[in-house]
Amino acid sequence: MGASLFGQDTVLLTKNFRFANGIYFNLEQLRANQPAIALDSMKLDYFTNPQTSLTQLNAIFLKKNTEPFPLDSIWAICLDGVPSLRVPSDEINRELPNFAALKLRGKICYFTYPDYRPKTIQVSAYNPVTGRPFRRGKVVRDEEVIIEKMLQFDTGEIADFNVENLLNWIKDDPLLAETIIELPSAERQDKLFKSLLVYVDRNPTYLMVNYKQ
Repeated sequence: MGASLFGQDTVLLTKNFRFANGIYFNLEQLRANQPAIALDSMKLDYFTNPQTSLTQLNAIFLKKNTEPFPLDSIWAICLDGVPSLRVPSDEINRELPNFAALKLRGKICYFTYPDYRPKTIQVSAYNPVTGRPFRRGKVVRDEEVIIEKMLQFDTGEIADFNVENLLNWIKDDPLLAETIIELPSAERQDKLFKSLLVYVDRNPTYLMVNYKQ
């Protein structure tokens, strides 16, 4: 249901809001729920990993053009009503453009993506006769990790999802911030996503468009 806010038509952004499918070039288009290119006007070659919700975009062809559409200008892609943000190429070890789904939508959105990061581990070589280690050393190996991020829907700012950053972003909800601070340090990270859910429920944001779902 739409509402009037400062002379603009608005609609509440809920966790289950379905965005218009298509390609978005910037945040303003997403906040207006107006894709630059609607999904039904193009053909996509893509794959979405059902475990990670990461979409790899191989190519786009506009139905009125046989040449592939350039992918560099795409900020987000929306499929089945769920927007996915482009992951910067220097933050993910992939050749083709990848887009991470906004798993939580609201004033603060949440998304994740997998990556491989170097990790130093200690290894030992063992004597086959005695079974005792005779040589130890350190090697660097790539380890898969899940990167957690959050997006301020009103400004487009993106930051790592951690205790410090979330506390900085929820200063307009001092009661919730105080609750997080009072948690034992070992529990803060475990309950961080639940705290974000509470914040999104208590602090609404709106799309600046007259849109009927």
